[in-house]
Amino acid sequence: MPLPIAGWAVAVAAVSAVVTYLAGNTQFAPGACSRLEAHAGSFLVGQDLALRLATDAICDHLDDPNPARPLILSAHGPPGVGKSLFHLLAAQALYSKNPSEAMKCPGHDCSGYKVMYGMDYVASERAEQQGLLRSALIDHVRRTPEALIVVEEYDKLDCGMRGFFRQFLENGAVGNVTLNKAIILLESNLGYLQLLGLLKASRSRAEVTAEQAQRVLKDLIFERWERQACEDRTDTLKMVGLVDIFLPFFPLEASHLRALFEARLERRSQALAQAGVGRLMWDAAVLDFLISHVEFDGAYPLEGAKEVAVVLTKTVSRPVRRWAEKQQRRQAPASAGKGEGADVSHCTLQVVKPLGRSRQLVCA
Repeated sequence: MPLPIAGWAVAVAAVSAVVTYLAGNTQFAPGACSRLEAHAGSFLVGQDLALRLATDAICDHLDDPNPARPLILSAHGPPGVGKSLFHLLAAQALYSKNPSEAMKCPGHDCSGYKVMYGMDYVASERAEQQGLLRSALIDHVRRTPEALIVVEEYDKLDCGMRGFFRQFLENGAVGNVTLNKAIILLESNLGYLQLLGLLKASRSRAEVTAEQAQRVLKDLIFERWERQACEDRTDTLKMVGLVDIFLPFFPLEASHLRALFEARLERRSQALAQAGVGRLMWDAAVLDFLISHVEFDGAYPLEGAKEVAVVLTKTVSRPVRRWAEKQQRRQAPASAGKGEGADVSHCTLQVVKPLGRSRQLVCA
C-alpha cells in the first residue's frame, strides 16, 4: 500500500535528518557573523586587531550569496599567541548556533572544518604526500562547499604545492570542484620580528593600524617566495595578492597572561561549583605568583600563552584537588539528611613560603 503524501513527507524529512546527522555540520549556520566576534573574543586576548579584521572579512563573505572566489586570510605571528585557537573558535561559531568548548571540532560538529598539517616533506616522500594532500582537499571541498580550510605553515609550501594552491585559490575551482563559498585560512609563524617592530614603534598595540600590519606581512611573504624563485616576479605578486587580509597576531604581554590565568581559574571554579564541591577565590598576589613562573624575553613571554596550562598544573592543580577531595569526604556522610541551602565552601588560594622551601600555593 503506497504511503499518503503526508507520510512521504515525514519519511523524506526523517531520511534527510539521518543524512544530516551522519554527515555532521557541513554548512555555515545562520547568524554566524553575529556570533563570531563575541565567541572568539571571550577566549582570545591581546589580538583585537586580528579579530576585528577577520570578523569583518568573514561577515562580508557570508553576506555575499554568490562570491566569485573563496575568502583567503593569512594569519601571522609567533607560536602561542592565538592563531590556532582563533580558527577553532571561528569553526565553532560558523557551524553552530550555540558554539561551545564541548563541540567536536574538527569532527562531527564541524564537519566542514579541515586543518591541513605537514606542508614540509623530505624529498623522497614529497610527490606521494602532495598527491594525498591534493586528493584530500578536493574530496573535502566536494563534500562540503561551505568549508573552513586551514593550511598550517603555508610559507613552507614548495614550488609544486604552491602552484596547486595558486590554481585552487585563483580560479576558485579545480576540475568540477568549486570553493567560492569556502573560507581559507593560511597560517604561518613568520612575522614575529616585523610585528614586534610595529609594537616597539608605537605607544601601544592599539595604535598599530591595519594598513601597517598588512604592509609588513605582505612584504615578508613576497620576499620569501621571490627568493624561492618558483615562478617569475609577476606571478609571485599575483600569488601574494590572492590573500584578502593579513591577520597580525602580536606577541603577548604580562597583562594578557594575567587575563588568561584569571579566566582559567574562573572556569575551574565554575566546574567545582557545578559539581557541588565549592568555589575558588584568589587575589592579585596569586596572579603575580603565577606570572612569575613564566619565562619572559623582556616584556614578552617566550612561548606566548603556551605556559599558562603548564604553570596551573604545576602550582594550582594539586592543592585544589586535595581540597576538593577533602570537601567530598566531608559532604558524603551528611548528604543523606542534608537539605538545600547549605553554605558554599571556598578554597581561597594563598601564596605561602614554608621554611626552607620555595613559595607555593595552598588552599586556605
